[in-house]
Amino acid sequence: MLRPARSDLTAAALVSLAAAITITAAQLSEPLEHGIWLIAYLALVGFLAQLLLGRGEVALLFATDLPLPPCEIRVAQALLWNLGVIAVPLGVLVETRLAVVLGSVSLLTALASFWKTVRPAIKTSRCWKRQGVSYVALLVFMAASVVAGVALAWDTPWV
Repeated sequence: MLRPARSDLTAAALVSLAAAITITAAQLSEPLEHGIWLIAYLALVGFLAQLLLGRGEVALLFATDLPLPPCEIRVAQALLWNLGVIAVPLGVLVETRLAVVLGSVSLLTALASFWKTVRPAIKTSRCWKRQGVSYVALLVFMAASVVAGVALAWDTPWV
């Protein structure tokens, strides 16, 4: 049986990777004020985390023979995550804390949705021992990173 893919998250992750590569090229010719941070953010949050969230969700559900969530939930997860991927850097670049906070709330809401989706799969002991611990660690790490990012943005002396 083939695993269904989260092509929505994979496609968005690849767009973030392409943006990170493009900004890297631009950064080499003319450094941007927050260029290095933006490259890291797009590569880690926009690409890697998004890819791991989608693939991990599919792996957990597939391992326990649970179906993927309905299309509406998958689309909402992808939209919420990518709204955060766009809003947080936009807020940093234009020095607007409100955009950082709203983007962070969007990311945290997406993480809560991923948790709700995989929770039935994680409850099975077979799944918990294999992939559940890793996926929960990813969710907790990402949530903590979002909170830390808001704290750092709030502490930045923006005008």
